[in-house]
Amino acid sequence: MPVTSDLKSHERIAFLHGAAGERALVARLQAGEELAFRECYEIHGPALLRFLEGFLRGRALAEDVLHDTFESAFAKIGSFRSEARLSTWLTGIALRRAISVLRTEARLVNLESVSLPPTASPEPWLVGRDCTRQLLELLSGMEDAKRVALLLQAQGWTAAEIAEMTGEPRGTILSRLARGRMELLALAQAHGLDEAVAAQEKEDAR
Repeated sequence: MPVTSDLKSHERIAFLHGAAGERALVARLQAGEELAFRECYEIHGPALLRFLEGFLRGRALAEDVLHDTFESAFAKIGSFRSEARLSTWLTGIALRRAISVLRTEARLVNLESVSLPPTASPEPWLVGRDCTRQLLELLSGMEDAKRVALLLQAQGWTAAEIAEMTGEPRGTILSRLARGRMELLALAQAHGLDEAVAAQEKEDAR
């Protein structure tokens, strides 16, 4: 089913979000269709910008990285593998560029401002609790690999999707998540946050 200009806007967006629509969009992107580039930006740009704004400091920098992300993605769309989701592939590009910017400019990730996408299923021990802010602050002191894995999981991405984004084996990601979780909980205990977590768990169980 081709995407035609006579489709209403909401119908077109709904179609492009489906599996068949994504395959059609990728084919049009690989064919160099200008409208497909705009549609890809409209569909995936807002979520990527929210992610980048949470990961970086300031909207202006996030917009710059978003622009670079799509520029890079469109330049190498021919290498996109159909077994991956386009959103996962784009997020991986955005993530690597954001990390590069942070390292280059020696910035600290503003973890407190990270916003979760509406469809996320975040880890209960990391978000949705009164002590969330303090726990996220502790993440900033962890090594990049574990911090990134935990942050992405908190935003609802699976280990397989994080592996796809980072180019690491799924087993490596699972190991980082396990070790990162243990390290974060140890830090929480050292800062007296374990009692806050336990208290909140009792409250949630009522």
